Amino acid sequence: MKEQSKLLTSRQKEILSLLRKGLTNSEICKTLSISANTVKVHLANIYKILEVTNRTEAVSTDISEKADEPTEDNDIYIVITGNDGLRETSMAKGLSLSIVEALHHYHLFRIGEKAASKPVPTYRIQITGAQGNDDSLFVTLYRGETSEILWSATQRIGEKDDLQLLGSRIAIQLFNHMTISAARTYRNDRQSAPQWWYLSCFANIKMQSTCKEAFDEIVPVLEALCTKENHHVYAANSLVLAYYTAINESWANAEEYAAKIGKVACSEMRNNPSSIYSQFMMAVYNIVIGNKSEAIAYFKQILGANPQDLRARSMLAQIYLLTGKEDKALHMFNENERYLPESAGMAPQSTAKAFIYYLQEKYTESEEVATQVVLFHPETPLARLIIIACKNRKGDFEESNKHIQRFFKYHPHFKKSDLEHLLSGIAPSKVDVLLSSISNVFP
Repeated sequence: MKEQSKLLTSRQKEILSLLRKGLTNSEICKTLSISANTVKVHLANIYKILEVTNRTEAVSTDISEKADEPTEDNDIYIVITGNDGLRETSMAKGLSLSIVEALHHYHLFRIGEKAASKPVPTYRIQITGAQGNDDSLFVTLYRGETSEILWSATQRIGEKDDLQLLGSRIAIQLFNHMTISAARTYRNDRQSAPQWWYLSCFANIKMQSTCKEAFDEIVPVLEALCTKENHHVYAANSLVLAYYTAINESWANAEEYAAKIGKVACSEMRNNPSSIYSQFMMAVYNIVIGNKSEAIAYFKQILGANPQDLRARSMLAQIYLLTGKEDKALHMFNENERYLPESAGMAPQSTAKAFIYYLQEKYTESEEVATQVVLFHPETPLARLIIIACKNRKGDFEESNKHIQRFFKYHPHFKKSDLEHLLSGIAPSKVDVLLSSISNVFP
């Protein structure tokens, strides 16, 4: 049995683990985002390998020897513990399964139960319910098998709550904190393995600063990694995002870097056509060559596979804004906030929302959103200018002048042409709508 158990693939081990939890075929389909026919094929292969004839015999088969096999070098292994103690009929149990399902949507991790000391997990997630109470779930993220807590939260569950949405929210937080932890690990040890994971996370966090020095630091390392024959598609995805930022920030020749994006995206699409990360790269490539309709199609395909991909949602909203589909853009921004309520205060997204409200002549809503941005990011130029425009529209020129003084305190050399650069890509007629209301800023 030991040799036979070693023939199980990672996916088959995941399915066997879910069988042991009592999940039906349809529940396995939902959790792993695969078709019913695919589940049946995997089950048939599992039965054959384990030399059994049904699921009852399969779940009772002892394959604990398999735990002695180490994790593959390229794998990120997540162990889920504690959720087996939840009552099958509880809402907490349902939310626990939704969290696991949402983590699978990232298509980056091996997720299983802790059976023995090996393979050593990269992360450990403990999910437990409140004693004698179905309305709370405790989720804690640990680094490997250590006691170091990377994130912890309590989720109360109401009778009308959407468990799938709550599960996605928690998975987003888990993913974000795994990314932050991995970036910190790479910063302290550049040889951390698997490199595709730690370097990609480090690159993604660094590029959030929109800093040229960060770009110069990470791109050569990412390029070197992506030239290796068996590199991970996620690393190529991080490289394309860095290229895209360089184009947007005018750090590099746009035509040259569009070609670089195209080369990487097309190569990954040939090798990994079903990967959401290959599709994301193709979406980015279509953006930079001006084919927005194809980019929209790719982003919709990605969100069908991973609804909690906020980056795809945000970029899709930006395309809608650039193509004059303000209502669709606003819907996407609001959906982002449903999945991650904390994103309501994020400067780029909220500033875009404020601008859309302004174009729709909803000046009160526009000012409220822009005010929320400058509360946490007082230096954000476009948000401050939107507030000034709203004040002028309402005839509140005294408050408008106060904001003008604050604006030039942060940006003493800001010119009208700088604003036009910020709004590049948006129809000139819509840029003029804003410019006409801030003539007292640039007299």
